[in-house]
Amino acid sequence: MKSLRDHFLRLDARSLGLFRISFALVLIADLFTRWRWVRDFYSNEGVLPNHNHLFNLRDKEQVFSLFHAFSTVGEAHFAFSLTLVAYVLFLIGYRTRVFHVLSVVLLVSLTSRNILLENAGNYAAIALLALTAFLPCGSRFSLDSLRASMALRDEQRDTELNDSSTTPEAEVQAGRLPGWSPTSLAALAVLLQLGLIYLCSALQQRGDAWRDGTAFYYALHVDRWASDAGAWLRGALPLGTLTGLTYGFRAMELAIPALLFVPAFFRFTRGIAAALMLLHGLLLGLLFDFGLFGWALVAAAPLVLPAELWDAYERSWNERRARTIVYDADCGLCLTICRLLKRLDLRGHLAFQGNTALDELLVRNQTGATEHLPMPKEVTSELVDRTVLAVDRNGRVFLRGAAVTEALLALPFGWLAWPLKLPGVSHLLDAAYELVATRRHRISALLGKQACGIPLPDEAHADGSGAEDDAPAGPAPAARTARAVAGSLREAAVLVVLAAMIAQTAKENPLPGAAAIPQGKVLAAVASWPRMLARWDVLAPEPPRSNGLVVIDGQTRASQPIDPLTGEEPGLDPAGHPAAGLGQLWTDYLDRIRRPAWSGFQRAFRDYLAKGGPLSEGGKRDNALSGFDVYWIAAPIPAPGEPPPGSDDIEREKVMSHSRGGTKRLNVGPGRSPRPVLRRHQPLN
Repeated sequence: MKSLRDHFLRLDARSLGLFRISFALVLIADLFTRWRWVRDFYSNEGVLPNHNHLFNLRDKEQVFSLFHAFSTVGEAHFAFSLTLVAYVLFLIGYRTRVFHVLSVVLLVSLTSRNILLENAGNYAAIALLALTAFLPCGSRFSLDSLRASMALRDEQRDTELNDSSTTPEAEVQAGRLPGWSPTSLAALAVLLQLGLIYLCSALQQRGDAWRDGTAFYYALHVDRWASDAGAWLRGALPLGTLTGLTYGFRAMELAIPALLFVPAFFRFTRGIAAALMLLHGLLLGLLFDFGLFGWALVAAAPLVLPAELWDAYERSWNERRARTIVYDADCGLCLTICRLLKRLDLRGHLAFQGNTALDELLVRNQTGATEHLPMPKEVTSELVDRTVLAVDRNGRVFLRGAAVTEALLALPFGWLAWPLKLPGVSHLLDAAYELVATRRHRISALLGKQACGIPLPDEAHADGSGAEDDAPAGPAPAARTARAVAGSLREAAVLVVLAAMIAQTAKENPLPGAAAIPQGKVLAAVASWPRMLARWDVLAPEPPRSNGLVVIDGQTRASQPIDPLTGEEPGLDPAGHPAAGLGQLWTDYLDRIRRPAWSGFQRAFRDYLAKGGPLSEGGKRDNALSGFDVYWIAAPIPAPGEPPPGSDDIEREKVMSHSRGGTKRLNVGPGRSPRPVLRRHQPLN
């Protein structure tokens, strides 16, 4: 029963820590993607001023956004800067719970500031970030856990640095020490959310293209969807490979939920599920511009890594990466750095040796114990007084910056330090090392250490006496009561969010028996306000058989034809059109703004284009348009092996006009009759 409880109601603290790092990186990348268009989508000079957004959403959507309080471009930049600070602090794990919750609020605010930009990626990212906020994502691999660990063990000798014993699990759980992860419904909610995303996506992908294996072929030929890599691969990969990707992609969506909830062979099923989640998310993220969807699933893959895999990784000792760090035992800064390296060295590759005893070399072996080897002849007292050393098991000695590089190479993701070996970079590192080394005692004093050494433990404790007095006491009764109350409130909140998530998923997706699941106003509000709308319909029911996008036939005051989205003359053929490369934000916005359901937002879009669109900065007069027509241009995607469509196959649908209209060049040739044109004098509801 304990193994089943841990499998479904607990996520390993190391998995949570790696998730926090990967997800924060995704959030930062998403923020910079949005920042490129901060004027266009997040200020009153763009496509949707605050007042227009709020006016059109009245009595229609439950929307909350802090960004509605920022109107000018400068204010929007300031808001984005504060958001970046919050994301970075979440990344490094400083006051993790606080900045985790704040990151949820900011992501919801970014999404809700302009709901014409949102898609399944926003819904997935918000849901995963919100559910994991109930779990201790700062319990490992964070600044918070590092500070707690440094306070828990104050190593002052190399023998203490080389002590690889770990804190008992019972003590970790009782004291909520680094590595703590509670048994909680939040863990089950996260697993259910992940399983439902994949299952609902697979159930909705039931069109002919998924059955005959052409779904990826058609999806990659939709220019507004395909990334640069996807556009290149659609011409480079044979049809058989695209067919294999189609079937394999859907098979992964069906296999992942099953692997997550198989109540046996935990190490293997969860490991395979994590690998498939990584592959599935990379296919979406690299081949398509679907915003956060693929990358959020990639970042979520570490969540399902079981403790057994982490333990196996930490036992995977590599002799070639083993190093002994010989440091200045009288330097407080050196000791602090060694204590930090010890905590980053998950696999026990590093051994530490003070420069006071150089008769033998201490080295780490595969069991975690230290061995004694002959000290290399070039290691002298004079040398170790001048520089830190890194010595490998073969006796090779590295000095100054090279020693720092070797220490970093022994850590997880050590390959990131390889550029430090490059000529020029290594010389700069040596110079930086000398700058710090010559001032190490002064820096030690600034850190609260003695300038000419560090105090040794009291002699009374040298033989171990008095250790019981230093042992950490268990939590006080009042603290235990407070934790019990907080834990009960946490579980109650998780239960509400979990119920809202299941009800919303049942409402939006064709799950068996979904109609029997009630939602009600409360659960609907819990899902709607943070935009956890659970619409898992990516590539469903199948990719479109036509390639379409918005083209603007505009003319400047000098009667020059221009498409303000691209800065070039408007083109009739959507294939390879420059507007397709504007990214997910423009893709989703333009695809919605052309539809009658969003006609209330078209007036603001028309005013924005009249000032010059994305190519103008501050509405300069020479960028302004005297008139334009907005068209939806679509051309059929040829079936595999068939020739591309001709100009006669291209369809045009006029969406709106402004002033005297465009150049009328896109009216040449056959096309569907345009629906009613929105003239300047007509009210837009």
